[in-house]
Amino acid sequence: MFVSIPLKTASHSHQISFALQFAIASGATAIVLSSSDDKLESATKLGAKHVINYNTTPNWDQEVLKLTNGSGVDRVIEVVGNATLARSISSVKIDGSIVIVGLLGGIGADVPAVDIIGASIFKGLKISGIFVGSVPQFRNMNKLLTANNETTRPLIDKVFEFEYAKEAFAHLASQKHVGKVVIKVN
Repeated sequence: MFVSIPLKTASHSHQISFALQFAIASGATAIVLSSSDDKLESATKLGAKHVINYNTTPNWDQEVLKLTNGSGVDRVIEVVGNATLARSISSVKIDGSIVIVGLLGGIGADVPAVDIIGASIFKGLKISGIFVGSVPQFRNMNKLLTANNETTRPLIDKVFEFEYAKEAFAHLASQKHVGKVVIKVN
């Protein structure tokens, strides 16, 4: 199973690193996208099999197809939305799925045209949004966490003492972190 995980922005990088950890714990081969080589290096350390810098490889969907011998990925975790949906559809395999986690690309008229209905029919594509899950899903998630304690441990980028909270927020705003930014409260 291949899964494509865009590590798009700092505001979502902690969620995506967690998605990467879940993918690895579930046995998936992860392909991670980011514009930051540092974040891609971190993703590799977390277990990503392949990484793609989408600034240097703007046709990243074609690279994903090469990495999967033309078949595409089983699942795309989409955090950008409209602006990258066409490439996500291109990179997913027949009978694959796209899980939309965010809409960082906005909702505008300047997004590429994509035939979602046609792709859904011809690829048997499943597109769904994610929100807070059910109690059984929560229990299953906790089973996965317990069974894969080392793989799913939250990634901590940096810990700040409480008196350095302003610096912690500045570090968060810099978008250079990968994982959680923690403010320690005594």
